[in-house]
Amino acid sequence: MRQRRQGRTWLVNSVVISVVLAGAVAVRPPDAKAELPSDNPCVLAPEDVNHASIRLDGPPNGTRLPVDENGKIALSGALHKEASMVDVSIESLTTAQFTFGPPPEGVTNWAASWTTTVRPPHLGSSQVCVRAEREPRRYAKILRTVTVVDLIPPSAVPGLAVTARTSNSAKVTWGAATDNYGLAGYEVTVDGGSPVRTLVGARSYSITGLSPSTDHSVSVVAIDLAGNRSTTPATVSFTTLAPPPPPDTATGLSIDAQDGYATVSWHPDPATDVTYKAFLDSAPWAEFPLARYCQDANGNPASPCTAQSVVKYEINDLAEGDPYALRIEAFGADGTLSRELSGTFTTLTNPPLVPEATVALIGSESSQCAARGGSVYVSPSQRGRVPIPAGSTELFTGCYLVPDHSCIDKYLPVSGDKKVDCSDDVTRLVFSVAPAGHGPVISSMDGIGASTTPLAVDPTDLLVETVTWCHEDLLCTVVIEGAVEVAAMSAASASAAAGISWLLVIGGGLLLGITLLALYEILFPSPIGIAGLIEYPIHPDTDFDTFDNWGLSKGRWINSLKTYAQVIKTTKLLAGQKNLPFAWDNKNDHDLKTAIDLACGAVAGRPPNVGNVCPENLVVYVPGGKNYKGRGMKETGTHIADALGNGIPNPSTRSAWFYPAYSKNGAAATGKGFPHTWYDLARFRPNACDTGVVGDGLTCDEFPFFSTNQAVNLTLPDESLVASVKLVPGAEGPAQGSDLARFYDQCLDNTSGKRFVVLPVKSWVEAEGPSFGFEVNQGGTSLCLPPT
Repeated sequence: MRQRRQGRTWLVNSVVISVVLAGAVAVRPPDAKAELPSDNPCVLAPEDVNHASIRLDGPPNGTRLPVDENGKIALSGALHKEASMVDVSIESLTTAQFTFGPPPEGVTNWAASWTTTVRPPHLGSSQVCVRAEREPRRYAKILRTVTVVDLIPPSAVPGLAVTARTSNSAKVTWGAATDNYGLAGYEVTVDGGSPVRTLVGARSYSITGLSPSTDHSVSVVAIDLAGNRSTTPATVSFTTLAPPPPPDTATGLSIDAQDGYATVSWHPDPATDVTYKAFLDSAPWAEFPLARYCQDANGNPASPCTAQSVVKYEINDLAEGDPYALRIEAFGADGTLSRELSGTFTTLTNPPLVPEATVALIGSESSQCAARGGSVYVSPSQRGRVPIPAGSTELFTGCYLVPDHSCIDKYLPVSGDKKVDCSDDVTRLVFSVAPAGHGPVISSMDGIGASTTPLAVDPTDLLVETVTWCHEDLLCTVVIEGAVEVAAMSAASASAAAGISWLLVIGGGLLLGITLLALYEILFPSPIGIAGLIEYPIHPDTDFDTFDNWGLSKGRWINSLKTYAQVIKTTKLLAGQKNLPFAWDNKNDHDLKTAIDLACGAVAGRPPNVGNVCPENLVVYVPGGKNYKGRGMKETGTHIADALGNGIPNPSTRSAWFYPAYSKNGAAATGKGFPHTWYDLARFRPNACDTGVVGDGLTCDEFPFFSTNQAVNLTLPDESLVASVKLVPGAEGPAQGSDLARFYDQCLDNTSGKRFVVLPVKSWVEAEGPSFGFEVNQGGTSLCLPPT
């Protein structure tokens, strides 16, 4: 009897944990998993620890356990023949799948062996729990704290190749690397310089600023979630092309490409040229007579147009950074082709507000932080400004494991909307960096637009916003970054094998979710007595930095409020900075609120004058009397406002114009057979842009924009929806082209089919305020087209 008791004591104090290696896989293998119940016996009931049902042997607390080639750790041990296994868990992942066999060597027939494998939910410190049951509701448990590590580097990057070269740029692409636990991204090194991080889903990199006819080398390595790098870098070499010969303006085209537009010049031949037709990428673009754009040497309208004159034509509504092929056909009086001119060009690309390298670094390191069990990741722009909780462990630069993260962990990853009642170190940190008074973040112009340079990694005046970043919808960390960075990260998450959910401090609580609209309706169920925003207890003098009076009892209008607040705050800041003759009054305020209400109706596809809910993830363009760069477009901006009835469209069917979709290079219109200058076609005359005025230095402005799906919507019988046209100064065409190209690139990710709201404020246009654009998301708003 005494010997048996000693044996049982020995059994209770031993564990066998082994690592089984298997073939590497490209993706995380599936696991049977479920959350442990809140009354987990591995945490509670310590008196059950020494129950003699399973053999315990093995590593003490703190032992480093490497994952195998499948990203798992294998557990094994001995089980009493009268007991049954319950489950094995690592943190929140649990499995009840076991393989049983004969007793381990040296163990009598009282026991059987068991084995199982579990993929740790994260690397770093983890609790391993093994449970068995011998009698009803009597459990034996093993509880160990181990450090899970990944020592296996990712595979080499396959298929690295140069896919595009010019005289000053190149693009490299590659295939997906594999890893046993998961990838965080790639690092690209050009000519031995500093490595640049990319997101895991973005397997390409554009190299710019090179010199013609020069040799270069590129290497790429994969980085996994543990920070391991490919053992052998993939490399490729290339030589940039020679510079193209200068165009012969006597017989060819001279093309000055800018951002969103290009100026094309050529010498006319009055003896043969009567009409010109322009083709862009082989699609009909425009048709106009010889004299319409003919200029003398001083840039004045030439009359008559001679062989020494120059035809100068602006091509607008183009995308940033895209290559184009242009062909000009000249026709004689009898309609026969007399000659053909051609050339190619690439529009310029302005630097993004948040550099792509910054976005990739935050996304990639956030994934690593989550995978290593980090609670909080602080972006480079916010480091030194965020009060890290005392006792935190810095796992790597910017990634922290805080002492108490027990509450927020229960809600991650996010599934639906929740009001979180937490008071751990993470949520207290989120509260501490929230805007004064709490509530949505409304982007300010502080730190934005001081120059034309992109946002550096130290935007010291930008508002802070918090989100949760989940790698593969499982490994999550709270990310603290600037509001403009959040918008860029949200757009990039789709290509990063990650998801973004929102942490928003409001009132006395924390809202957490993916779509907060339904949550607001639950939290603030008071009925809405009227349609629209007109009776809202907010006005232009509201302090949108303190959020004390947002009328949250009508919470389902929160996105309308955010839209309103962003317009008011941005215009007031810019008016003060630029000393503009602009101020909000009762009429302007009423018109803006009405326009937002009608625009949200268009978004919802509902008739005007009906109370409508603004959804999340709106993108809003506010046209100005100048474009975002400060170039004049007052007549163009006025035309947009007039076409939309200054916020109240007339006829009311024009309210659909509030909500167009981007159509790159006017593909929607040209696909229906309508060229860029459709108003010059005989069947549409007379119109406000009739070509009866020759050499007038004017250009035709069209709304809805030619670069949308609503341009020249002649498929509808309602003539009121045919695009409105107006002659405006010729210089305004390129100004608007640059404005829209930047908006499409920065706010719509240059994605055709993506919708946006056009929100005109005529008094802002008349004061020659600049255009701006912003995004409305769950956390607030963020400027994506700030004036520079």
